[in-house]
Amino acid sequence: MAFLFLIDYAARLLPDEAALPVEMLSLEVGLDLLNMVDATRGGDLLKRIATLRKQLAGELGIIVPAVHIRDDLRMRPGCYRVLLSGVVIAEGEVHVHRVLAIDPTGAATKNLPGDATTEPTFGLPAKWLAQNERARAEAAGCTVVDSAAVIATHLTELIRRNAHDLLGRREAQELLDIIGKQNGKLVEELIPTVMPLGTVIQVLRKLLGEGVSIRDLRTILEALADHGAQMKNPDDLVEVVRQRLARRLTRAQLSLDGSLRPLVLDPRAESLLRDGSGRQARAISKLTEDIAAKARDLAMRDEPPILVVAPDLRRAVAGIAARHVPGLSVMSYREVDPSVPFVTRGVISAQESA
Repeated sequence: MAFLFLIDYAARLLPDEAALPVEMLSLEVGLDLLNMVDATRGGDLLKRIATLRKQLAGELGIIVPAVHIRDDLRMRPGCYRVLLSGVVIAEGEVHVHRVLAIDPTGAATKNLPGDATTEPTFGLPAKWLAQNERARAEAAGCTVVDSAAVIATHLTELIRRNAHDLLGRREAQELLDIIGKQNGKLVEELIPTVMPLGTVIQVLRKLLGEGVSIRDLRTILEALADHGAQMKNPDDLVEVVRQRLARRLTRAQLSLDGSLRPLVLDPRAESLLRDGSGRQARAISKLTEDIAAKARDLAMRDEPPILVVAPDLRRAVAGIAARHVPGLSVMSYREVDPSVPFVTRGVISAQESA
């Protein structure tokens, strides 16, 4: 009897098997937000999340995992947090019975009664207003959204920024199975004859990490099949894939008039970056500051911040931008669709950085 008791006691101490896996994406909400996720009480957050998953699948070319939602009564009532593989990647707070007026200038809501805050997705100045102030805020030029839209928008942008972490072997194999139904020979020729599945996944994740959609998977796999025998470094393969996707990359950055309006570097700035020696560290730092300042100016004018550089510099400059100029897209001249009007928006000179 004692032996059976010990077995039963040990079994109760072991974790439930269903509780062992870590959920890929999850959303934890405070008490005030429970009605948002309950459709029987008029909550539409679940419907919004389903819509954004479909939207992002078409935009990014990946199967966006389900978002597991749970309540946490230890949180402040209006708070929420987003977790990726069990780790918190963002937090926010909303006011359920009010609306958020987003005011990039910081002046439009000055005379409106409410609580000043920062919009959680892009860090823009905003103010929580009473529902009856919506019309006044919109008339003043603000973008006005409800609490559910705030959370859905934040979640959408977080998935975009972390799409590369959502693509594992199982997810990649699902995509290959789908493309294989129409392009079976291509998949068979590439994997594992030309390169292993792991290398293909590395390339796809690096593309997603730079904000490049992998929806045109056939073109990506064609490029890998054409160059994989000569190139083994995933970083080099990413560059040739990007060049093959030139039309798509260019179209994603067009201005409203249909032209590509990038920043460019002058020859001295390119030489400075190629040198890369320690003695040029201060000049490179100043050059980076100049790039960041001009990128911010473009963003304030609602123009896509883009920098076009020589092909041999693109990877290095993209790395600098990822660390110091978030939101800046870096393309090489080989990635520019020649059929699109190219209008230089500004020339960044190394002389300014000397």
